[in-house]
Amino acid sequence: MTAAIVLPEPPVDAELLREAADALRQKTDRFETSFQEALVLWNLAPQAYRAPEADALHRSLTTTRPVAREIAAGMEAACRAFERYADDLDDLALQRGSLLDARALGAPPPVWDNGADGAAVAMNEIAHREWQLSIDRDAAVLTARYDEVTQRCAAALRAIADVPWPVFASWAGPEAAQPSSPTDAAGLALLDRLATSPGDAGALLSAHPEWSVVIGRTAPAGIARWWNTLDAEVAGALLATVPKFFGNLDGVAIADRVAVHRSQAREYLRALRTERQTLKDLRIPRGRPTALQVLDRRRERARLDREIAYFERVADGSTLLYAWDPDHGSLIEMTGDPSTAETALFVVPGTNVDADAFMAEHPVTRFAEWQVRSGGGSVVAFTVMTGPMPQLSTFIEAGPEWNRFAEERGGEYARFIRGVDATRPGLWTMSYEHSYGGGVGSEAEKHGGTVDTRFLAASVGAIGPYEPHDGTVYFATQAADDINRYYAGIGIGPLGFSVAPESIPGVHIVDSGLPGPDIAMLAEFAYTSNPGALVNIVHDSVEHHTALMSDDESINGRVLDTVRSLLDEKGKVQ
Repeated sequence: MTAAIVLPEPPVDAELLREAADALRQKTDRFETSFQEALVLWNLAPQAYRAPEADALHRSLTTTRPVAREIAAGMEAACRAFERYADDLDDLALQRGSLLDARALGAPPPVWDNGADGAAVAMNEIAHREWQLSIDRDAAVLTARYDEVTQRCAAALRAIADVPWPVFASWAGPEAAQPSSPTDAAGLALLDRLATSPGDAGALLSAHPEWSVVIGRTAPAGIARWWNTLDAEVAGALLATVPKFFGNLDGVAIADRVAVHRSQAREYLRALRTERQTLKDLRIPRGRPTALQVLDRRRERARLDREIAYFERVADGSTLLYAWDPDHGSLIEMTGDPSTAETALFVVPGTNVDADAFMAEHPVTRFAEWQVRSGGGSVVAFTVMTGPMPQLSTFIEAGPEWNRFAEERGGEYARFIRGVDATRPGLWTMSYEHSYGGGVGSEAEKHGGTVDTRFLAASVGAIGPYEPHDGTVYFATQAADDINRYYAGIGIGPLGFSVAPESIPGVHIVDSGLPGPDIAMLAEFAYTSNPGALVNIVHDSVEHHTALMSDDESINGRVLDTVRSLLDEKGKVQ
């Protein structure tokens, strides 16, 4: 009688393994998130908790960060081991299924007629035994394969490092490579969390909006070091998943920021062209449209045409955007090649600058572009608008008399300066600040945003109290009849700027080369009080004020040449 063929059972159900791996991965994600949230709160604690032991308490959790990474990495390794084990068992299930089918079919029918003679019987028995031996051999191979994949899974689990000894073995103590502040530690921890699953970065930032705030306060130098150590594939995934966030994060590499904004411009162009087509297809209202309706439609069409033309240049790479966040109102355009430049020029326009000023027929970037062209490849320039600036159209509630814009933009401009320093160290830097931009530059110094040279062009000055930075050389220029002279140095509370630019200690006064007031018109107004003469006087004052942003050498040649000489000589006073 033939013995029953016994086939090996799978060591474990593959689906149960996958369920276990999924459950462990969920716990891994929760562990990392919980730890990072705890670390954020702990890192922010010293700002509210002041005591002799505060620093020691802070370090006690901060130094567990590498251990937490090791734990999370170990849990992830276990997940991968279980998942591979399940895949191996699925492969072997096909082999086992074939053996089960073969056993169910039974031995092949006799080839020889058993009634013929004894030799036929013997041959049939041999054939039956061969079939049974073949099944037994395949079953033995299957058993060995089960043992092999089981041992491989066990070896992968045993290879997971013990915690925390491998990490602490090379740890040099709490002062080694620690972030410079609790906020920096929190920001870098959150960046690490985003990098562990870059595909989920957008969802995490949406679920935890405070993470963006903490990361945004992290020192650009720390972010730059972190970004430079990222795997290129991870960095690319982060830029693709949350382009707006990382494309505007100071400390991220310049080339990466420009590239992501170029990609975003292509997407934005599609929306603009759709909007333009919709406007074109819009039916004319019944009856004769009013002149105002016609004018509004023309204005909107012209605005869209300007925007489309601008972002076409961004998309084809002829215009380079370093920062672009329309929700916040920031736009920073770069001219030149930072990889070959020796000096960097930061141009900060003043009142009335907005996104449309970059897209106009005579864009606000002309001054920077002239300097780059004249620099022969040694200059990279940025025209900087980090957020909303005062507008004359809303003079009462948001005009240039309010200094809150300088306070708000000053911190942002400081981060921009520190970001360029971090991503392109060694550049000699100069800030050319026109009109209200001078107030922004002065406030930036209070936030650590310092440059080698500041050039204040028809500047509003600074909000007092103010002290110039020891390591900065200051220049100032304005026409004799510049409109800003009427209120320079006048300020109280939220209104005005109490420190005139030409009163800054050690400032070098530069002759603007611009004509002064028309003496004949001054005399006419003095003797006749003719309002027409006053209008002309104010008109000239405003023209001489705005001329300092011009790239026309016949108008602004002396200042253009002076700035170029300072860039060439790296701020050397002649």
